[in-house]
Amino acid sequence: MNEFIEKNRALLHSYCVSARIIGWLLLIIALVVAVVKPLSGFSDVNDQLRFFMIFSLYDQLALGFVLLGLILLGLAQFVRYLYESEYQPGLILRHGDKILYLYALACIVSPILHYYFQMKVTGYTRTDSLLLYLSAAIVPAIARALIFVGMAKVLKRMVPMVEESKTLV
Repeated sequence: MNEFIEKNRALLHSYCVSARIIGWLLLIIALVVAVVKPLSGFSDVNDQLRFFMIFSLYDQLALGFVLLGLILLGLAQFVRYLYESEYQPGLILRHGDKILYLYALACIVSPILHYYFQMKVTGYTRTDSLLLYLSAAIVPAIARALIFVGMAKVLKRMVPMVEESKTLV
């Protein structure tokens, strides 16, 4: 592993910088969405219910961008932790498994809440649409969530292994 890191130090550094830039951009975009939404003029509760489909997409976008930005910043910290011998894991890397678990939970809860509020706004309560929605939205969401849970488990085990391998050299 050390030989691979030495051979690809410049590539790893470029990955680290790229992940950091994209992560911060995602966080800034989420902040802009969070600021623009209240200033858009639809602050009344009835107006928010009427235009819920538009705002729910903004909320999902902001939450997804925040979590994905944090994941990318954690990835940048992990790559930097790999190729720099004196670098200690940052806050995001130390708690990266919890961020990935939160993202997995958001993957499952988001389509369920979207369906629930869509039914609340439209008043449509047929069960056949629920089965269709479950097969079209929930199953891929569960698959994404399982991928992120697996990544969290791997990350939780990888950071101590990298730390141990650094002390052996």
